[in-house]
Amino acid sequence: MRIGIDARLYGLEHAGLGRYVMKLVSGLLKHDKKNEYVLFLKSQHADEFRGKKRVKVVVTDIPIYSLSEQTLLPFVFSKEKLDLLHVPHFNAPLLYPGKLLLTIHDLIKHDSKGPSTTTRHQGLYLIKRSGYLTLMRLIVKKASHILVPSNFVKEDLAKRLQVPLEKITVTYEASSGTIKDVLLSPEEKLQVLQEYHLSQPFIVYTGSVYPHKNVDVLIQAIEKHNQYKEVDLQLALICSRSVFWERLNNKIIEKNLQSWIKLLGYVNDDDVSKIYSLALALVHPSKMEGFGLTGIEAMSVGLPVISSNASCLPEVYGDAALYFNPNEVDDLVSCLEALIKDQALRDDLSTKGYIQSRKYSWDRMAKETFLVYKTLFD
Repeated sequence: MRIGIDARLYGLEHAGLGRYVMKLVSGLLKHDKKNEYVLFLKSQHADEFRGKKRVKVVVTDIPIYSLSEQTLLPFVFSKEKLDLLHVPHFNAPLLYPGKLLLTIHDLIKHDSKGPSTTTRHQGLYLIKRSGYLTLMRLIVKKASHILVPSNFVKEDLAKRLQVPLEKITVTYEASSGTIKDVLLSPEEKLQVLQEYHLSQPFIVYTGSVYPHKNVDVLIQAIEKHNQYKEVDLQLALICSRSVFWERLNNKIIEKNLQSWIKLLGYVNDDDVSKIYSLALALVHPSKMEGFGLTGIEAMSVGLPVISSNASCLPEVYGDAALYFNPNEVDDLVSCLEALIKDQALRDDLSTKGYIQSRKYSWDRMAKETFLVYKTLFD
């Protein structure tokens, strides 16, 4: 069988999607010793696979979300005479005539809409959104099968886009494994706190700050808690710089919250591990997720997790998180206060979280994906 993978999103520069593609490719090449793979890669990653057995690299520098994806990419894929093409995102070319497998990670763009969710001119944004909705509606019908990272996304996809449930398979994702459980000396603790201008107790949020991530509610909860409690609670925001980062930073300055809210920007995994070892909890306030990777990563090193009860998060986190209504600031404040006061609760969440995180494996995801490949040819 000749299997093609659109790996243009390969690499950590593409965040969660990039990690998924990396783990998918490495897992398939590890476990499948029979079939041939054609990897369509951007030029900067092509050399990583040159010379590997049963792997052909096709340099494909066609931009993501471009018109060329729909006009040129079908010919690039077709030229390789594939038995199966796996596109690990929704942006597959409608004109590709072969057998197609998609991975759809979420339907966030269906709900997250409006001027606050984009950096584009309003007219261009409306055109792109219309294109997205049209492509999604058509491509899920065209696909032979679809992979999703949670049952929540499976049911969401079936309901919104009328995809038959039997056409969708859940392949859970997993922790990256790059966040480690570390034990710091008193000197090292002080160094980390000073470097990032933090003081204990503090909670941490890791991820983007797009509107659907609901970080504003988290900041409001910190404000409310600190207005009435003797001990101030800090919030460390670990997030890559973007227009949304700048917008959030401006709000924090306007409200004079710099002593409570620390925008750390990008932090390397080694330092994230150190910060996690000193934090009270990780808070995941999002209104919409496909899997909820950051909470699983925190659980993997024993950091207690407070999570919204929205979308897939209760499914993925099970009984290993403390849940709140993402629309209720007071509900989150109550969770924060409960965790601060109750050492037994923190220990219980830490233990349960560690166990919960071990339920997920990138290796298993790759094996389950390959089983889907096989079923498409049985």
